[in-house]
Amino acid sequence: MKRRNFLFTSMQAALLLSPVLSVRRAEAEAALPKRVFFWVHCGGYPDEAAFFPSGSENDFQLSPMLQGLGDVKSEMVVVEGVDLRDSGLNPKGNNHIRTVGKVLTAKDVLPNPTDSLNGEPGGISIDQLLARDLGLSSLEVIVHTGASNHMRGKPFATGPNQFKVPIAPPEQAWDKAFKGFQPGDVVDPAKEKARMNRLRARRSVLDDLTTELKNFRQELSGIEKLKLDAHEDAIRRAELSVLADLDTTQPKTDAECSLPGRETTNSYVPNRAKAHLDVMFAALACNRVQVGGMIWGYSGYSWRYEWVPGVNTDGIHDDVHHRASAERDAYIKSCQWDWNQLGQFVKRLKDTPEGTGSMLDNTVIVALSHFGKHHQMKKIPVVLFGNAAGQLKTNRYLKLGSSVHNDKLLTSVAHLMGHKISGIGDDQNCGPLSALHG
Repeated sequence: MKRRNFLFTSMQAALLLSPVLSVRRAEAEAALPKRVFFWVHCGGYPDEAAFFPSGSENDFQLSPMLQGLGDVKSEMVVVEGVDLRDSGLNPKGNNHIRTVGKVLTAKDVLPNPTDSLNGEPGGISIDQLLARDLGLSSLEVIVHTGASNHMRGKPFATGPNQFKVPIAPPEQAWDKAFKGFQPGDVVDPAKEKARMNRLRARRSVLDDLTTELKNFRQELSGIEKLKLDAHEDAIRRAELSVLADLDTTQPKTDAECSLPGRETTNSYVPNRAKAHLDVMFAALACNRVQVGGMIWGYSGYSWRYEWVPGVNTDGIHDDVHHRASAERDAYIKSCQWDWNQLGQFVKRLKDTPEGTGSMLDNTVIVALSHFGKHHQMKKIPVVLFGNAAGQLKTNRYLKLGSSVHNDKLLTSVAHLMGHKISGIGDDQNCGPLSALHG
């Protein structure tokens, strides 16, 4: 298909619509993946059979927790045998702090100078390393209203003692990706009110580009037009999801696992989860962001999962995770809901055309938990999605012969992104996970 030229008459249109001109030349099709998304789950599993598949590497059956991922089974690699290194500082809290600090950094946690029950990152996390070294834009979010003041909700770091704090309100994530809003900056109250009013009036950023969209569409055909349809749909769906989150009453929350005063309902969670995933999808599709990160809750999160049939609890962590055997069914159902939300995100990438393939072909998705069974650091859940532009053989259950530390996994992810680092974290020469590339 001949690549067309189109001159945008406004900077806004150029920023939002230029990625649609993405029908690749032959050499571009062979390029390494340009996007990566890290999804950190805080649930672990009640027992290995609940999460890890059964069967062989190339002929396996999805486990109960992953049952909802059947539509993307052919695009995934489940890895069993990845541990977090059991070393270094362990603030009181049954590994809650140090597992979050290690899962993306592979580095021992540093002490918090003012709080002995907290910690700080020992080094840069893999997502921020890739963003820094490859010159990519990043967006980090958290599906929770609290936890921003504690390491339990902050797995992302730009270096020792330097958190990259994830964003909780989806409207702030939207602004950061599409309007240059930086969390922590002083917001002009008048502009903030106007922005909220615009969203509540169901006005899209695309409404100002009606003429250019019409003219642009006339220049396109075939896969290009399909890409524009997906592009528009991603933006409008993200805006509606942000609006739904704004319309949900936000309860007061407490980020601590064991302290009193936690919320009595988490009814905002489904809306917030959808909003963040929709915003992340739009940001990746529009090439506003190339490195995404999401933490699903926080370590010790207390969601009640009242929206999941068959789950009746005052708090998922204390009432279910701490009673894994007795509450196995509720444990599986709640985590199954979590993984299903990610599966739908992956399916959207798979169904969105890009070049001669899909967005998923050019996106590496790394889904993992900082806990294995209960509070253990062994055999953490790890699932990769996407073939990394043909570099990664998918539809596999990779059961490692002996356990390896997560530094090898993170190093492999960097290699799949075209960044041939020697290692990360406490072992800067750990090398990649060779079995993953075989």
